[in-house]
Amino acid sequence: MPGRHPIRSVFELAATRAARVVVPGLPRSAVVRMAHALGRAAAATPSHVRRVALANLRLAFGDGMTAAERQATVRTSFQSFALALLDVLWFSRNPFERLARHVRWDPAVLDLLRAPGPQVLLTGHVGNWETLGQSLAATGVPLMSVAAPLANPAVDRLLLEMRRASGQVIVAQRGAVLRLIRHLRAGGKVAMLLDQNVKPEEGGVFVPFFGLPVPVSAAAAALALRLRCPLRSAHLLADEAGDYQVVGFLSLEPVDASAPGAVETLTARLTAHCESVVRSHPGHWLWSYKRWKHVPPGEDPRRFPFYAKPYVPPALHRTPIRDASPV
Repeated sequence: MPGRHPIRSVFELAATRAARVVVPGLPRSAVVRMAHALGRAAAATPSHVRRVALANLRLAFGDGMTAAERQATVRTSFQSFALALLDVLWFSRNPFERLARHVRWDPAVLDLLRAPGPQVLLTGHVGNWETLGQSLAATGVPLMSVAAPLANPAVDRLLLEMRRASGQVIVAQRGAVLRLIRHLRAGGKVAMLLDQNVKPEEGGVFVPFFGLPVPVSAAAAALALRLRCPLRSAHLLADEAGDYQVVGFLSLEPVDASAPGAVETLTARLTAHCESVVRSHPGHWLWSYKRWKHVPPGEDPRRFPFYAKPYVPPALHRTPIRDASPV
């Protein structure tokens, strides 16, 4: 795979450094206005990501959402994502004071998340998943999160530094499982994103999401079952002023890991809960993500969005026929 163009990498690093200086110095209201302006501009500009978002909304809501409502939802979704990106920068300055002022927690929920002992915490691409982790760490929760590295290593290092500013421990996706298990066994909490495309050969399972199967990582369910620890799910949504509150909180205690299909059943339940949160707050989900990109065997491709491709299990991939004659 070809490497990143050096000029592009230099530009990305320069832009990130400049944003790191400028954005944290802005008042909260200016950051929110900037996010709204960026989201409006992205929603008004014809692009592949906008086409993906509109196709996803048609799949999820069908005739239950008009064309105008889909456009408005895409705009709100882009604004929400823009605020999430800007807030990685903005909350990196005075993180404890800013997070305490702009993130509201239900005291009972916070007490549950602070309770001694291991917990697996789940969220999705709903609202601001980055600030959710930063805020929990700032309240004293010993949180370890998993992150996929960016294509630009220099930018990745800068962003990791900002994301760790409130005390959150972030580990690379590759080889993370053993570190997560050790952290849980020491009584820590681990946070993971649920709504990502993880194929079965990478540890995923196909479960229903808005009526169609999608590949979901089974890691959260497997960890909770293996270590007999609770599962918690929460999502962080911003209001018009840019203040956050937790919605869709779910708490599941350990279940019987020996039951047939326990991991798949628990993963499907967690995915169904994520769907319910998205249905309740459609403007805050990342609709531009290609969530239905894999069409499993036996499914009608016509039910899937335009970007979907057939999923072929590794065992069914064609292998070249080799000449069996002696060399």
